[in-house]
Amino acid sequence: MLSKNRLKELLKLKTKKGRKEKNKFLVEGKRFLKEALESNWMAELVLFSEIFERTSDEKSFLNEIKKKGIEIIPAKNQIIKSLSDTVTPRGIIGVVQKKEFISQEAFALKKTLTKEISFILALDSVHDPGNLGTLIRTADAAGVELVLLSEDTAELYNPKVLRSTMGSIFHLPIVEDVNLKNSILFLKKDGFKIFASEVKAGKLYDQLDYSGKVCLIIGSEAEGIDKKLVEISDELVKIPMHGKAESLNASVAGGIILFEMARKRRLNK
Repeated sequence: MLSKNRLKELLKLKTKKGRKEKNKFLVEGKRFLKEALESNWMAELVLFSEIFERTSDEKSFLNEIKKKGIEIIPAKNQIIKSLSDTVTPRGIIGVVQKKEFISQEAFALKKTLTKEISFILALDSVHDPGNLGTLIRTADAAGVELVLLSEDTAELYNPKVLRSTMGSIFHLPIVEDVNLKNSILFLKKDGFKIFASEVKAGKLYDQLDYSGKVCLIIGSEAEGIDKKLVEISDELVKIPMHGKAESLNASVAGGIILFEMARKRRLNK
């Protein structure tokens, strides 16, 4: 049985402040929760309603959770709804611990991080949660090995971001609150070539060499990439506009460039 005090604590995880203080976040739905568990993220509690326990497949999933030693508690539909961020709750919610891959300070000092990594995506001031989640999902699909998020990028554990990643948040290391200028300078010293996506300036995205250690910077649609980052980049990359549209959605532009990078890197192997 879930106590009122415990429910009160769980409700705090619906806020950015609460997630930061508790270092935990809510994962809703069987598919998403299963993805987290299979990717070795630590779940400490799972709540489920009568709606969820109707089929043998769902009962089997609950048994799998029990075997992992995770606490499971049946809850009323109303409680699940109060914790849910969707219009139609899916009957199961997990409390998952955040995974701190490496702090900004450690990233700036620890060269071992980049010895095995050669394909990085850096996101500067991407404020829209949907764009951030989609970019993470696309990066995962394109074979990116590390994602860096600037200090003013949307919160990684925002429910809208989580849903947009479609589980990719659990597949690759993502470092939050990064001082991108310091990190990019460090990467350059470590042999990375830095590409900055720009709307009008630079070379066409399909006419560049993406072999070796590479990092792509994507900025927000409204503001673009910080000028300081543009100045220290090795190449500016643009996508030609054939129609009347002035620019592309950040996640669409990122997807186009990332998959061209992945294609050329595959051919160069």
